[in-house]
Amino acid sequence: MAIATLQFPTPIRRRAKVAPRDFARRDRAIELFDALDFEESIRETLGYLLPDLEIPNLRHEGMCFVQGSARVRIRIDQDRVLLSTELAALRADAPATAALRYFLSRLSSTGQMFQPRLRDASITLEFADSWRLLHPLKLIEMLQRLPSEADSNDAWMIEEFAIDTPDREPIAELDDDELNVAATIWRDHWVAVDELMVECRRRRSLRFLDALSTYTADQVRYTLPLYGVVRARLNDSADTFTDKDGNPTRRESTLVKCIKEMRKIGPAELKSSLGHARYAINPLREGSPSLLTSILGGGSTMQTIGELRASGRALEASIELIADYYYLLAHHSWAPEIETALRVALDQVSGKPWRDIADGLWSQANVIARVHGSHGEQDRDEPSQEYPAGNHYDA
Repeated sequence: MAIATLQFPTPIRRRAKVAPRDFARRDRAIELFDALDFEESIRETLGYLLPDLEIPNLRHEGMCFVQGSARVRIRIDQDRVLLSTELAALRADAPATAALRYFLSRLSSTGQMFQPRLRDASITLEFADSWRLLHPLKLIEMLQRLPSEADSNDAWMIEEFAIDTPDREPIAELDDDELNVAATIWRDHWVAVDELMVECRRRRSLRFLDALSTYTADQVRYTLPLYGVVRARLNDSADTFTDKDGNPTRRESTLVKCIKEMRKIGPAELKSSLGHARYAINPLREGSPSLLTSILGGGSTMQTIGELRASGRALEASIELIADYYYLLAHHSWAPEIETALRVALDQVSGKPWRDIADGLWSQANVIARVHGSHGEQDRDEPSQEYPAGNHYDA
């Protein structure tokens, strides 16, 4: 029997509480850099990214901030800015060769501005550059990318290579009630995605595959505080099945494989990859009125969704709208009134038939775009094309 509806559970994942960024500080940092006041430019850049922290004199003492499981240290040595975070400490009984091979192949690459380094038995991610060459926008990118890379890999390496992580920030465990709810959300999500995959194969539609792929990854990212091994496995698969430029057959087969793997994960394994982390830097991109308009406004994508509704294809219209709402919530931070509006829209249609979901999310999208959006923006992506007749893909 075809799936009749979807549930949109309240998220367990806590939204990061970070102060709004003062863009005037970023602009001032750029002006100071252009005026060759490099040290003050660095202070202003750090103040822009880390408004809740006191910025010391980095010539005299280093600074450490927490980003997920990564402890990031920054200091100034003469005229060089040094940024580092320790990933792992190799043990004598650990498969050091395999671990080092992973670091060299996965965490380093030609042209990458930060690289893994082996210091005695410790492996760190490091970045160093003269402050004369360190434009504020470059420093901002490093302060966001380097800890994100460390946070995404350290827990996976513990299990894979049996290594120690002595300088890793602990992740707060979920309480029993949260764990029970998380297990239910996880199980129900993958059951629903598995059933929707049957519909995807029947329709042979790239639009449906695009929307289902986005929903599959972003619903979990939004609702559950995933980290560690399970998050790494999901993200690895999602990199392939959400790639709209990728081969459709490969995307579908990867999604099918991911669904099977995720459904096999039991409560104990899931528990080991759930926890509440702290973030000094907002881990989400800041949402904007133009983004709301481009996704929920009257662009070509919404026009096509409207045509799907009008032609009675409520399931397809619903999945595309659901994917857009979860994309906005999973990847962006919003002012409280906007986040509430997005969340309320999902709450109002949770568990309802596809027609009601499509109509409800469509109506609320127009309201949100009109009240909180801007005008004159283009769609985020061009609409995907349907498969030509007879051009089927098999997983």
